[in-house]
Amino acid sequence: MRNSGSTDDSATTKSHIGIFDRFQLYSQAALYIGVTSGVALGLYLMFRRYQTSADIPESAVKAHKKIRGFVIDVADGDTLRVYHTPLIKWFDPMPEKKRGFSKYTIQVRLSAVDAPEVSHFGKPAQPLSAEAKQLLADQVLNKRVTIVPLAKDQYGRVVATVTYRKFWGLIKQNASHEMLRQGMASLYTGGNAQYDGEKQLLERIQEDAKRAKRGIWGLKNMELPSEYKRRHK
Repeated sequence: MRNSGSTDDSATTKSHIGIFDRFQLYSQAALYIGVTSGVALGLYLMFRRYQTSADIPESAVKAHKKIRGFVIDVADGDTLRVYHTPLIKWFDPMPEKKRGFSKYTIQVRLSAVDAPEVSHFGKPAQPLSAEAKQLLADQVLNKRVTIVPLAKDQYGRVVATVTYRKFWGLIKQNASHEMLRQGMASLYTGGNAQYDGEKQLLERIQEDAKRAKRGIWGLKNMELPSEYKRRHK
């Protein structure tokens, strides 16, 4: 006579094994999907090109994610436009500046500095505004730069530290430092000021330019850009 108890126990065991196998299979599938999705997302973020400032997510700004590209326009002594080149486009040649370039470039405001105002909206240009624009252009125009976003301002521009390489890439230069060093900008102290942890260093650079009376500090009736903007509000 067959033992029904043993049969039931065997069926129960097989059932438990079947459930365990299915759980293991589903877990492995979920892990595979998760890893694959994570890798795909990572690759997408690595190769994604930011068209404009609006495309840069707040998470990238808060994380101060480095963004590399070519400077294709300099508007004044503290504003420029960068064509983003993600990893997949790293070796691409610099694109031509075309009409409507604002639709495919990132507008960047140099952090920590305030350069003399150029003429716009019928307002007169400040003394040395053209020279400040030229100094910034000499540093970065048509060159590859690295920007570290620190914030976005009220105009949607990315406020960023901008660095570039000189002497075959051996020396890294900070554009804001050079503008202050040559007296072609003053330290920005307005709302949402961003110093990237370098405020004391920036103050020392400015003080040295003041003592040497370089740039704006050598003008007889010098008016800070911030004062000029308040007067022309």
